[in-house]
Amino acid sequence: MSDLSSVKHIVENTQKALLISHIAPDGDTLGAALGLAWAFRKRDIEASLSCADPVPKQLSFLPGSEDYAPRRRTDEDTIFVIDVSDLERIGAIYDPASFAAVPVVNIDHHVTNQMYGDVNFVEDRTSTAELVLDILDHLHIPLDETIAACLLTGVVTDTRGFRTNNTSVESLRAAVTLVEAGAPLTKITDAAFNHRPLSVIEMWGYGLSHYEFSDGVIWCAIPKEILQRVEPQARSSRSLINFMSTLDGVQVAIVFRELEEDMIDVSFRSVPSVDVSRVAAAFDGGGHPQAAGCLVQGTLEEAMEHIIHSVKAITEQQTANHVR
Repeated sequence: MSDLSSVKHIVENTQKALLISHIAPDGDTLGAALGLAWAFRKRDIEASLSCADPVPKQLSFLPGSEDYAPRRRTDEDTIFVIDVSDLERIGAIYDPASFAAVPVVNIDHHVTNQMYGDVNFVEDRTSTAELVLDILDHLHIPLDETIAACLLTGVVTDTRGFRTNNTSVESLRAAVTLVEAGAPLTKITDAAFNHRPLSVIEMWGYGLSHYEFSDGVIWCAIPKEILQRVEPQARSSRSLINFMSTLDGVQVAIVFRELEEDMIDVSFRSVPSVDVSRVAAAFDGGGHPQAAGCLVQGTLEEAMEHIIHSVKAITEQQTANHVR
């Protein structure tokens, strides 16, 4: 349920805010949170930024990204959770006591959001940055070049440069508004999509040389010993799975990443006829119909067996329904 008036009421009664982004941060969670933080500072609200994982190198151009740290609440009187569908996506910095002590505002665009906030501003949009733009408009906080650059990064990255099937007229209008406010579209696109550290070659190379393909489903697994050789900022599977999903004949692409303590990170991409958010939700994850993810406890082999079985079952069912 969307509730801009409740968000406005909480912001007007906030002096210090903690803004939290999700683990393995992308351009939307970072851009939306940073845009909101800069806007808060215009209202003389102190804004601290938190994420369990480091900012990816290609997104370090975002103004204020150096302020991110894996911090928990101290004396902040409100917590804003940005682009996070469920509390598990907060990672190691999640503190139940802090979340119970102060109001929590949940701002997100994922259809699988678990509505865990005291206020939930959740709508099915192409990016959370668009929701933040709505909040700023409702609060009558004017855009400047800094805020616009942060928010446009969210729109551009979550639409993969306006190429995803859920790119809407509204997202294009938001982009125009942000560019008119001074956001550098060319710089953002170049930084987000055209720069990767050399060490990412090892992860891509391993994944693409150990892939499997069956019944329209392609997948690969990255063991932790390979991940540990890659710079922390480059360990996301986002670019790899986006590439795999473009291959001819692929209906669903999956990348498994073996983290520490028998925890497996699973990312999904799919064609419009297959809703992979259903699979992610079955394993307490979330996301969008064509882009989702989850964390699975167990060994890499166990996670692959369970996930592949579930994906193929849903693929067969939804493809059959689509044909009818």
